[in-house]
Amino acid sequence: MKPLSFRARVALAMGALILVIAAAVSIYLPQKLEDEAIALIGHKADTLAELTAFTIHPSIYFKDRAALEEALSGTRRDKDVAYVVVTDPAGARLAQFHPQRATPEALARRTRGGGVSRDRSLYETMLPINEQGSELARLYIGMSLARLNREVMEMRVAIGALSAFILAAGLLAVILISNVLTRPLRDVAAGAQRIAAGDLGHRVAEGREDEIGQLATSFNDMAARVAERDASLRQLSKRMLSIQEQERVRIAREVHDELGQALTAMKIDLQQLGRRHPPVVDPLVPISRAIDETVELVRRIATDLRPAVLDDLGVTAALEQQLRRLRENSGIQTTLTVSEEPELDMLTGVTLYRIAQEALANVIRHAEASEVEVSLSIVDGAAVLEIRDNGKGMSREQIASSRSLGLLGMRERAELLGGMVSIEARPGEGTIVKATLPLGKDDPNRASPVR
Repeated sequence: MKPLSFRARVALAMGALILVIAAAVSIYLPQKLEDEAIALIGHKADTLAELTAFTIHPSIYFKDRAALEEALSGTRRDKDVAYVVVTDPAGARLAQFHPQRATPEALARRTRGGGVSRDRSLYETMLPINEQGSELARLYIGMSLARLNREVMEMRVAIGALSAFILAAGLLAVILISNVLTRPLRDVAAGAQRIAAGDLGHRVAEGREDEIGQLATSFNDMAARVAERDASLRQLSKRMLSIQEQERVRIAREVHDELGQALTAMKIDLQQLGRRHPPVVDPLVPISRAIDETVELVRRIATDLRPAVLDDLGVTAALEQQLRRLRENSGIQTTLTVSEEPELDMLTGVTLYRIAQEALANVIRHAEASEVEVSLSIVDGAAVLEIRDNGKGMSREQIASSRSLGLLGMRERAELLGGMVSIEARPGEGTIVKATLPLGKDDPNRASPVR
């Protein structure tokens, strides 16, 4: 599972905080308002019970039912009154209003004082009516909470809609704020990726005076130092490559000239010895044959170190010689196509030759190919070398593997000169190695042309 980005984590954290706040508001606030409204209803019910008890006291004392009904008429007119019941101490009803809601169970729940019914549809209160310490009657009043519940529901819906709007607006604000806050960090991260990919000239925008601005400045300073060190390392590597090739030339010449001449002189001495002493001619034949083989081995070693044809006739001739040896040693059919004879400096010519040498060696070792096509051309101021075979191909994992030292060496050689090597392969369809090297005009390491 892909880890969340810093921007996503900031947005999630702030979004969760807003969600918690919105949920708390939508749950706590309606409940708080409902409790306060019920408290007001309870106060109203208790006050109404006291006024009603005071009004009906005389009629109860004198046991005047008509007067009692008349005294309750004012209480009946209150729209929130659900029922009114007056009973004697024994529970016999003296007067009542909407008795169907004042069930015996409802009256039994209230021995004194008030409270909300179990179904939360009524606020019920009971007040005893006393005379000189003796109980004359009991007054039961039930206040309807229907209007309150309806208003509370409307309030819950309104607060829920408002909370949803606040949540949506908050999330949008969080996304915008997180984008604004993390954009400089994303620029720095993108810059680090570009530098890691080789774009050492890339810099991130500065100008801020906060910690992020300091980070951008430090990043650009670091990138500049990396670019300077990379340039120094490239120059050093090119210099070492140039020295290496020059040393190869010197060793190849010494091996070819000194060792070759010594072997040739030895063979001449053997021939003179055979003429002077005919009986030893036959024993000297194997020695002479071994000397010839050694001479051939010396020539091959010298050629591998540095083919003389590369310095004398140029890259094209060196490639032709290399393909001819491949054809003779392996039987693979080879084709060389050169659209334009390039004039290359020493390092560029040697780099193209070494890349071709490694690619052809891979063909022999791994490709199992029957045909190889090599082309050399000049495209947009760059030398382009392409080696194509019809072998079994390579997988992407093999191409990208750090264990493929030959492929890695080809890429490094090309990158030292500001070029690149691309490898395209499909299993069963062959491999294409393409090297592109710029033809620099003012390279300080430029040596004599290799034609």
